[in-house]
Amino acid sequence: MAKQQPKPIQKEVTKTKAKPVTPEPSFISFLIDKTQWPDWALIAGLSIAIFILLKVYFPYPMTETDSGNYILSAANGKINGYRPFGYSSFLAFFHGISSDIKFVVTWQWLLTFLSTAYFLFSVKFMFRSLSRIAFYILCISAILNPSVIFMDAYMMSDSLFLSLTLAFLTSCMWVVYNRSWTAMIACLLLMWWCMDTRYIGLFYPIFAAGALIWAFWGRFRWLSLAGGLLPLLLLYFYRADAADKMKEEFGVETFSSFGGWQKANNGTAVLPYVKVDPNEITDPQIRSIHQIVRQFPDSCFNTESVMATSFMWVKQYPGKQCLFQYIQQTNTPYMKAWAYMGTQMEAYGDFLQTRYRSEYFSHFIMPNFKNIFEVFEISDLKDFGTDANMKGFFTIDRDSYHYSSHMFRSMTGLRKIGDLIVWLLLFISIIAGAVTYRRFNWSIEQKLITGSMVLFLLAFCGASVIAAPINNFRYIMPIYYCQLLIPVLVLSALATTFRRTDS
Repeated sequence: MAKQQPKPIQKEVTKTKAKPVTPEPSFISFLIDKTQWPDWALIAGLSIAIFILLKVYFPYPMTETDSGNYILSAANGKINGYRPFGYSSFLAFFHGISSDIKFVVTWQWLLTFLSTAYFLFSVKFMFRSLSRIAFYILCISAILNPSVIFMDAYMMSDSLFLSLTLAFLTSCMWVVYNRSWTAMIACLLLMWWCMDTRYIGLFYPIFAAGALIWAFWGRFRWLSLAGGLLPLLLLYFYRADAADKMKEEFGVETFSSFGGWQKANNGTAVLPYVKVDPNEITDPQIRSIHQIVRQFPDSCFNTESVMATSFMWVKQYPGKQCLFQYIQQTNTPYMKAWAYMGTQMEAYGDFLQTRYRSEYFSHFIMPNFKNIFEVFEISDLKDFGTDANMKGFFTIDRDSYHYSSHMFRSMTGLRKIGDLIVWLLLFISIIAGAVTYRRFNWSIEQKLITGSMVLFLLAFCGASVIAAPINNFRYIMPIYYCQLLIPVLVLSALATTFRRTDS
């Protein structure tokens, strides 16, 4: 009988348990975690130092003529015919908290601080590989910009618009990053406020639509179309509502009479270089405007005059003369005449811009494009003075105040150096990022966020060049945070890529 072979001993297979995936903390948990305290100390510390500086040297907000229009609209709750109602609405809201005129500087600073902190910590949360040095460079550059600090002490819509734009872009980043419903609602609300604060924000719905399409594409593709259309519908309703208010207040069917005046001012840049045949103008009212305009010398339409918008603001220039003649002929009140003539000026501007496209491109678009890179002087004022509008709306403890410091004007040289560095780093990072982005250890969401910041910067510059002369540092400021963020993210990612390659 054959000897039975022993059965082979079966080895036990040890099953290794997969490591549990640590869920990503919520943004709120991230903000209050102890590891963020040093960053809070830096961001809040610098911001509080700025607040103290403003309160010591600029306790009363710096104002100009347009400030009075905003105050009047805030007091009577009506659109003023020059600017959108949004800034006046915020003035009225914060007036309910404190009627002290010095509080304007406080709440504008507060909104700047909140939007900047929201932006900075969102970037740190979404880009965890960002080095501490790169993040601190972003923080310091974002907070210590003299232009931003000045605008907090300036009773104009620019500080509010900058804060709202930054919060809007950050909310769009969150929509792309984690498809948050809260971020979607915030994105749409901030988009509306941006449009109502400055009309340059009318292209923002395109970016909100793109973010919503992406957010719904992975889960509810049938909602992507609806999500993309919603911001555009809100834009349509906003324009319709603003036009109804203009009709009710001034009896003119127009969305923005200011836009028509601006279009005519821009179009007159071609007049020294073309010979316009009045018979080509079929509308007798537009032909009449042109005949008045051409009574003025070409020096009224040179680049300097057009960029200064003298056509629409200076009494001795043709635009104002057309307005005064219409008022004299019809006895129409000034603001109603301004609104009506805005519609006529829009038609006149359309004629000049479309009939002489190449001249318009050479003598308005190109010079205005160059102004994007111009560092305009900050004209901090010498004195604060009150008027009837201010006294009727605000609580003011004095009629005048002399500003002892004019630090912002003296910073022009420093701002020029900083601006040059930022633009150079931006161009380098865009080129380098376009060539090497495939090697970045980024998620698709991170790539989309960075790409959308580039697109927003280009879109804002393009819209600004087309819409109006860039003759003030304030007009191009909303791209500043994109100018900072893109180089910080791209160059930091490049450095990480090279270190990984070397090792």
